[in-house]
Amino acid sequence: MSSLTIMDIAKEAGVSKATVSRVMNHTGSVSEKTRERVLSVIRDRQFTPSAMARNLSTGVSTAIGFVVPEIDNPFFGEILRGVMEITDENGLTLIFYTTDDDAEKDRKALHLLENNQVCGILYTPAVDYGDPAERKELRKILKEINVPVVVMDRNIGLEELDGVYFDDYHGMYDATEQLIRNGHTRIGIINATLDRVLARERQRGFLDALRQHGIEPDESLMYFGNFRATKAYELAKELLAQKNRPTAVLTCNNRTTIGFLRALHERGEAVPDDITVVGLDRIEVLDTIGYPLCFIERDARSMGRKAAKLLISRMKFPDRPRIEVVLDTKLIGQELS
Repeated sequence: MSSLTIMDIAKEAGVSKATVSRVMNHTGSVSEKTRERVLSVIRDRQFTPSAMARNLSTGVSTAIGFVVPEIDNPFFGEILRGVMEITDENGLTLIFYTTDDDAEKDRKALHLLENNQVCGILYTPAVDYGDPAERKELRKILKEINVPVVVMDRNIGLEELDGVYFDDYHGMYDATEQLIRNGHTRIGIINATLDRVLARERQRGFLDALRQHGIEPDESLMYFGNFRATKAYELAKELLAQKNRPTAVLTCNNRTTIGFLRALHERGEAVPDDITVVGLDRIEVLDTIGYPLCFIERDARSMGRKAAKLLISRMKFPDRPRIEVVLDTKLIGQELS
């Protein structure tokens, strides 16, 4: 077996790395003349792709990269389940990395996937890459990898890439509006800091709904953490201890909800008798025990399926127009009190 790489084959055949990938993976449009030139180099140099690349003779094995910030978060676990339903149907394999919301780990994961010669990547950015230099570096990395990429969940403005996102703005707007219609005017929120795109979208939906109904936002009812349960627990204790505390609270992801409910339980209080809570994302164990929590549902498995289908479509038709899919959310649970 030769230590030849796809880049070596591309150079010797006088084509791009993407063209070699298309020949190996039987995807995209490649002329017969070009295809034969690439295959000739592969045969002459006795190149055998790794187990993570498509087998030339059978065409049954292709590696797809899956990069998310929190693989231990049930939300991303559900996305992975949806992705696997599609990759299994298409005889594809997955290599996945979790980045812990860390930009350095994010870039490292992308480089590792390039080394593994994946044929496409499903990607949720660890951070917003708001700094122009960091954004430029990310784009450079993605260009060098030179395979189709579909961005999931966090729309950080990579307009050149396909993407699948949820309509977080309207999800939070609708939930806030429903609380107002049920008589709540002091509504609190526990969000992440606004340097995160999803936090900004959720906060914008919350504020717009208040203002639309003539309610002036109260900064004393807004708390900003990091989408983690431990921090949300600390913030919830502060919020619940207020003398004139809110009658309803929005928690902006599943872990934030868990942190809030822990603080509430420690006070000997419960939903909905003592306070109304609307969470974001389903928490399966609460469904199992019949806990009466309303939440904004985002169908993560559907996101995974759609993202995987979009990636396969891009692999087959690399020159098609960019596609962005925005999925609706839905308010689930008992009547809000």
